[in-house]
Amino acid sequence: MKKSQKQNIAFAVIGAIIIGSVIAYNYYLDQARIKGLNFGNELQEVQEELKRLQVDFESKVTQWKENDFTKEELLDYSTLHIKKMEELVPRYDKLAPPDSFVPSVELFKLSTQSQIESDKEFILWIQTGDESHKVRSDILLQQAFEYELSALNDFNAAKRGVNP
Repeated sequence: MKKSQKQNIAFAVIGAIIIGSVIAYNYYLDQARIKGLNFGNELQEVQEELKRLQVDFESKVTQWKENDFTKEELLDYSTLHIKKMEELVPRYDKLAPPDSFVPSVELFKLSTQSQIESDKEFILWIQTGDESHKVRSDILLQQAFEYELSALNDFNAAKRGVNP
């Protein structure tokens, strides 16, 4: 075999390796993008369910305050509300976030857990009339809000590729 034929074969092999590497790299990027989109959609579903549950609960509390809902009806509803809220928490653990999003998911989970504890304290205030439960509910609600803000900041930083 002539030297030029050997060089042509070597160039063809090198070219095939480069093309194969580019294809593999683009495939990897596409898979990472798809995984990221799936994670984002799943997280959004959990957050939307959380929001819906909270809006429904606040609606019932407003109805109770306006005497359109009895205390007993609100307390019955509250039991179901807490159960549904607690079912959200394990959903955070089932998410498969890219590494850079793990801190934000943990903060979203902490926010949800604080919200649940706040709601439980609020319900105790309704049951007992003890203002200390209302105060504790407000503190936990503020904590949930702070976790939520931190989670959003971390999430947006991760989206931009900035380590939080």
